[in-house]
Order: sequence, then C-alpha cells, then structure tokens
Amino acid sequence: MRGQPTVPGLLILDWDPHYRTYVLESCLALGIEAHLVMREAPPALPAGAERVHVLPGLYDDPLQWVGELAEYVNLHGLSGVFTHEDELVELSAALSDELSFPGASLPAVRLCMDKSATRDRFAAAGVPGPRYRVASSLDEARRALDELTLPVVLKPVAASGGQGVTRLTDVSALPQAWEWAVEPYAYLPAVYHRVIIEEFLEGPLVSVEAAVVDGDVHVVTATDGLQTIEPVSPTQSRFVYDALLVPTRLPAEDYEAMAHWTREAVRALGIRTGIVHTEFKRTPHGVRIVEVNPRLPGVYIPELVHRALGIDLAGAALQLALGRSPDLTQKHHRAACARLLLARSSGQVRAVKGTDEAAAAPHVVRACPFVAPGDVVAPPHEGNIEVRLGYVLTEHSDPHGALRAADEALARMTVRIEGPETVQAAP
Repeated sequence: MRGQPTVPGLLILDWDPHYRTYVLESCLALGIEAHLVMREAPPALPAGAERVHVLPGLYDDPLQWVGELAEYVNLHGLSGVFTHEDELVELSAALSDELSFPGASLPAVRLCMDKSATRDRFAAAGVPGPRYRVASSLDEARRALDELTLPVVLKPVAASGGQGVTRLTDVSALPQAWEWAVEPYAYLPAVYHRVIIEEFLEGPLVSVEAAVVDGDVHVVTATDGLQTIEPVSPTQSRFVYDALLVPTRLPAEDYEAMAHWTREAVRALGIRTGIVHTEFKRTPHGVRIVEVNPRLPGVYIPELVHRALGIDLAGAALQLALGRSPDLTQKHHRAACARLLLARSSGQVRAVKGTDEAAAAPHVVRACPFVAPGDVVAPPHEGNIEVRLGYVLTEHSDPHGALRAADEALARMTVRIEGPETVQAAP
C-alpha cells in the first residue's frame, strides 16, 4: 500500500503552455508535485512541473496506457490523476478506478462521452433539452430528419471542442454534414461512430462551472460563451467562439434555473467527484441543457473565474483529484473576459500588428498573438474548431465593462494574411 507522501504528487495527463499555464501555477501554490505526461518533451521543464513522462502515442487508443501509467504512479508514489483534455478523460477515469484514486468513475465518464446516452439519461430524469434522434448511418439520419424540424444540429456522439458540429438548414447538405461529423472520430470504437441530430436551440450559450464533492454539487459561477454562426454554404453553418465572459450577464432567475438543472444532470449521470462544465442555451421557451463535461472547463475559463471571483477552479480540480476538499469561497466580485482573434481567411501570415497597443488599452491584463510572420493558417473545415490567431484578456468591475474593454483592445490587433485581406475580431 502506498504511504501518504509529505508532498503530494499528481499525474497530469497532458498540458498546454498556451491555454493551461494556470494548472501548474495552482500546483505551485498548493505545494503539489506535478508529473506531466506529454506526447513530446517540451524544450525545457515547465515551471511547476517535477518531471515529464513522454508518451508519443498518448492519444492513440489512450486506454492502452493504463498499465504503464499505473506502474509509473506506483514507482513515484503519486496520489492522484488529473486531466483537462476531452480525449483523455476516459484514461484518467480508468487509471483512477484502477488505483482507487478519487475522481469521476469510468462508467460516469463514458456516459458523458456518449452524447446520445446523456440525452437518454436527461430525458429520463426530466432535465429539459432539445428534441433529438440518433443515427448510425446516413439512411437513419435521413429518416431522423423526417421527425424533426429544420434547422437541426448534427454532432458526433463523442464530439468535443465543437469538432464535427454543424447547423443544417436543408436536407440536401446532409451527406456532407454526416461526413464532417463521422470522420474526426473514426479512430474511436464503433460505439462512438454515431451522430446525434437535434433541434437547433435559439439563444445565448452559457456554461455552469461546478465542483462535485462526495456527490454534492457546488455551483461556482456561470460563463457567457459568445458565439457566432458562420455560414460555410447556403445550407450549413458552423459555431465559432468569439469570447468568454465571467460571470454571466443572465438574469438571476435564469442562472438559478441552470444551477438547478446542473445538479439534476450531474446526479443523473452518477458523477460524485470532480469539476463539471455544463453547457446550456437560454431559449425563448426556457433553459435547455446542451451537455455535461466531466472536466475543468476549457481555454481561459478557469483563469477568468479566478480573476473575477477569486476562486481557483484549477486548484479545486487538483484538490479533488487528491481527495481533498477544495476552497470554493468567493473572495471578491469582479468580471473578466477573454476575446479571441480568429482566422477568417487562408494563407501565409505577413504581419502581426497592434499587440503592444492592445496590451496598453484600459483594463487589459494581457494581449497575445499565437502566430508570427511566415506562419501558414487556414480556417478549419466546416464543423471543426476555429483557428485562433491571438486573444486579449481583461478585468473590470462588471461584465459589460469587461466585454467592452476586450472589444476595444482587440480592435487594435490585426493579423495580415497573404495580401490585402486583414483578419481581425468581429465587432
């Protein structure tokens, strides 16, 4: 049996220096020894990491690594497993179950990974969501469209990060939408080679961030996810994130409804430990659930929560992975926003301008490009996640001010691609 180490060690399955620096910052603040598992060795050991274990095939059938990683955990006397990556939550849960570590169970995680199974659970529990059908073939998808009203949304049952998701307004575009939905997940087991077809929900997207401690769901806050629907053909569109804003600008009654249905959804899925990120649409007919993710929210949301409310959501996730009770006390009440600069055209980056001017704008915490002259960029194929060229992050006393400051700062940044066309944030 493993003894309790003086300094707790945590196995962290992958880490992103662009979006996840706050994970290692929280490890340092909490005195946690971080062991990173990555596909390739970084140029230098990241600050806050004890060591890096390289697995080039980490994302190739991740469950094949349970045995090797369990041996690594035992060798180094680690006390928990954590990941923020959709593709690795199943591996994290399998390892936690194998080693009797805290965390969401493998059955609960697999339910969350299968959007058709979650829809069935939500329907049985009375959690309001869109009307939907599930198809295993193009012919089944055609029959499903006969039972639903256009527009509809097609998404793989294992979709993550918006990949493979499209909005369909005409049945003639179904074959292409089907291909986009199925192709990115062809490497997964056959059970995931299905597509969910659901009614399109009008209204803003909001995510509820919560911590589950011994089955009790503690709602922390909600995030506005500002999206645009970009046409890719006369009959199809893709969803693109433009900004993230904490806390939400929704009225209190809508926030309370989302908090209530988050608790009901988490219970229906059997999640008893961990951070959950639950997405909703506020429609003209009321709140409707979109999905539950058994992981830390993506991109900059944990940092926005920390800056806006003083709650270290990443630290809470790490504490839960170690079997500890997290500190979810709100320290202050401010607002924070991340505004994304997205590729609107294809080609080679000729110039990146205005970063210093954006960084100097009022209320800006930082402004960062992700590309440099000479890089080649292209907006993704329809249904895949957007290509991010950079971002600005702001703090303000209220959400409207944080968003306004981010808009004004991002307007100062431009990325010139290929020739005369300038790429910049949508107003």
